[in-house]
Amino acid sequence: MNRTARGFVALVMVLLLSSLSASDAGQAVGASPTPAPSATPHKYTTEVLKFAQAPTPPPGGILMVGSSIFRKWDTCTNDFAPLPITNRAFGGSRTADQIYFFDQIVPSSKPGLVVWYCGSNDINGKLPPEKILQQTKEWISRTQVALPKARIVLVSVIKAPQKRQAGYLAVVDEVNKGLVAIASSTPGVSYVDVNPPLETPSGEARMECYVADKLHMTPEGYKGMISVMRPVMEREWKVASQNQ
Repeated sequence: MNRTARGFVALVMVLLLSSLSASDAGQAVGASPTPAPSATPHKYTTEVLKFAQAPTPPPGGILMVGSSIFRKWDTCTNDFAPLPITNRAFGGSRTADQIYFFDQIVPSSKPGLVVWYCGSNDINGKLPPEKILQQTKEWISRTQVALPKARIVLVSVIKAPQKRQAGYLAVVDEVNKGLVAIASSTPGVSYVDVNPPLETPSGEARMECYVADKLHMTPEGYKGMISVMRPVMEREWKVASQNQ
């Protein structure tokens, strides 16, 4: 290609690019741009909306919130009887999801005690412990503003075989230490470690406590959790009842 031809091609390219730029600019400032959606769709919306259709629990009860360790606990109402349990855990939720749906779940239940299990999915998603704890604190703050007389129990993240095999035990320990620190420094907040009854004397996971995915619980696993959760829940609900 000679010099004249190259110059002509270059001129055509300049004109073409200028035309495209002008078109883009006109679209950006035009009178009828495509409007942005008013809200970001969320994958748990349908599941959470079902809570609004469920009977409203009597005020002053115990609300269980969090991820699938609680969501799959179909027998929790009977397991903790006569404590008045309402289970509003959903999906494979993370701490950010609990914040996103806070208004739809916590205030309307009017609990005297809220029991929290969340953070496991954050760890699987490789969220840093400090971010998990920061969002947990935000959820606690919202709860205490909405329900100033309510008590809160934070349940430790479980050291499930899945976490051990993935190499996440150090992260689980860091998150749990942070939950202990939050509970010790925040009035009205307690912590319960459910890991001891789920482990052997040597600190290994009791495999009979877990289903095939090595993450969720069998009835034996929930039995172990009940053994340490019930005394704490009974104590905190009694205090909450006296505060109502």
